[in-house]
Amino acid sequence: MAKKKKSTKKRKKYNIFFRLLLIGLVFLLGYTFLTRILLPVYHEYFKKPTVIEKEELPQKEEEEMEIIKEEEMVETKLYFSDIDAMYLVAEKRKIPEVSNLAKQIIIELIKGPNNSNHYPTIPEDTKVNEVYISDDIVYVDLSENIVKNHSGGSSSELMTVYSLVNSLTEIPSIKGVQILIEGKQRESLTGHIDISMPLLRDEDWINP
Repeated sequence: MAKKKKSTKKRKKYNIFFRLLLIGLVFLLGYTFLTRILLPVYHEYFKKPTVIEKEELPQKEEEEMEIIKEEEMVETKLYFSDIDAMYLVAEKRKIPEVSNLAKQIIIELIKGPNNSNHYPTIPEDTKVNEVYISDDIVYVDLSENIVKNHSGGSSSELMTVYSLVNSLTEIPSIKGVQILIEGKQRESLTGHIDISMPLLRDEDWINP
């Protein structure tokens, strides 16, 4: 009888152990099913996507970015020669609105025209030494190359001189232009047009 009781108790212990083991297995399988299958499906199909709000820049930084991004330009007229070197022809061009606008205009003239029907008036290897304004006269100091590499001839020299004068006097505050070579006054570029004094705008040379 005592042996029977012991045997029954032993069976009960085994039954409890197997039940606990079975419960643990069921729990483990359920947890695995939940984390590996159900949750990924839920996140993929039902959960709303996370919206990352754009970080707002301080107002000062935004203004600086706008200044860098949008360079201010100004439209002006540059005067180049026609095919016969008889008249100046105007070419509208947008250039950076820098502090020394007169110098920038001369640089653009040296670059030459964009229109294939227009012809350059200044040798391309000419350097701009200095440009400054006193009262309403702009003083333009150019390198010796404008003389050395000039094509010569009275018509060509006239086109060079008045392409400078008429282009620079597009700036409202400038009334006259004094051309200097290597910081000095010259009688002329190639012996035809007097540049020893400031020259005023002359629209007679502009093709009507």
